[in-house]
Amino acid sequence: MQEFTSIRECLDKTGKYTGLTMGTSMRPIIHQQRDNIIVVKNTERLKKYDVAVYQLKSGKYVMHRVVEVYDDHYIIIGDNLKEREYVTDDMVCGRLIGYYRKGKKYIDCDNNKLYKLYSRVWVALLPIRPLFIFMNRCIIWFENHILKRIKK
Repeated sequence: MQEFTSIRECLDKTGKYTGLTMGTSMRPIIHQQRDNIIVVKNTERLKKYDVAVYQLKSGKYVMHRVVEVYDDHYIIIGDNLKEREYVTDDMVCGRLIGYYRKGKKYIDCDNNKLYKLYSRVWVALLPIRPLFIFMNRCIIWFENHILKRIKK
């Protein structure tokens, strides 16, 4: 089995990368260290609703959704975030084509109708996304702090 030093190197040499994610920026659809992503090397311009994997100048890899497309850049936001990022084509390594939820159920990002609906609704809700994010964080806090105490 060939080993690679980076996601970009893996995509450049094989055209495909698969692995677990780190971070919570793509919740609620993709969960950290639970869902196995499948990314393919980017060969054409991204489209609105695509999930891009791109590399920051620091070397860190990020996976967020394209919400606007321009001739020289994209505006990209994580599903669990509200801050816009400006990303150029040279930063983009690949595009998410699917993922295995909990390592079992495969979700095809190009053909799954529920996933496509989620992508469009979530982007349309950008103006009120902070409210959803706040509510989601309150629920997570409640589950982690109150429900655990009740169960004891």
